[in-house]
This record gives sequence, C-alpha cells and structure tokens, in this order.
Amino acid sequence: MTRSDTWQEGTRQSVKDILGDPIISKLLSRSGLTKAQFETLLIDQLGDDMANKRLTREEMAQIMRKQGGISRGSMNRTLRQARKNTSEAIHTILLLGYGGLFDSPSLAPFVEASEQLKSQTERLLAPGEEDENTYRANIETLLQNLEDAFNALYGKTRDT
Repeated sequence: MTRSDTWQEGTRQSVKDILGDPIISKLLSRSGLTKAQFETLLIDQLGDDMANKRLTREEMAQIMRKQGGISRGSMNRTLRQARKNTSEAIHTILLLGYGGLFDSPSLAPFVEASEQLKSQTERLLAPGEEDENTYRANIETLLQNLEDAFNALYGKTRDT
C-alpha cells in the first residue's frame, strides 16, 4: 500500500466511524442534512486533520462514500447544499432563542437531552469510567429520550 493509499484509507475509515456512531445516526435522521451532505461537511471541515495533510478538493472528492470517490463537481454541489441547510438550521436556533422559545416547555426535553449528550460523551472520553455494556445502555436510554422529545414536539404524545 502506498503512502497515498494509507492516508486515504485512514481518512475514509475515520469518516465511516463517525457516520457509524449511533448518536450521529439518530441525530442525522432528524436533521435537515442528508447523510451525503453531513459526510461532505465532515470531510470539508475535518478532512485535513483526519488525513494529517492539507487536502485539495479533488482529494476530498476521492475520499467520499465509494472506493473511487465522487466527482469534484458533485462534491462541491453537495457541500453547497449542506452549507445552506446548516446556515438555515443555525438561523432557526437563533430565531428560537431570540423569540424566547427556548424557555418553552416543549423544547425543554431537547435542552436536557443536549446536556445528557454532552455528559455521556465526556464520560466516554474518560478512560475506564464505564464498561461497554453500561455505555450502550446509556446511549439507548438517551436515544429513547430524544425520540420521546421529538414525539412530544410533534404533538404525538400531547393531550393524551
């Protein structure tokens, strides 16, 4: 394997690991981004660090989804869509905060879930704090809490 293949495969594996995270998967399924858009943002924003080198757009496109990559034009188009969707999501968050809606009882579970997510991630990063089974159980509980919060926000459990 050449040095070029090594950084490409290592970077591709890093992206695959991130996309395989159960929390990422759950959040992505409820986000305004497609999996391809999120992957493109990851490579655009973190690809240099993952590859331990400055990546060109051509190299970024070669890391994408398939062994042979995608075209540079396709990557640029997907990146443009991802940036637009991300900008809209950030503006939505700013709007909710400025409009005072973060204090709304229907959004409180998301604020709590955010804190739990941060806590679980910090605990995972602390070596020896939890065994794998406990961690998985905590993640499942957190994901169920997020699902319950989504259902409440959509009114599926309201007034029942």
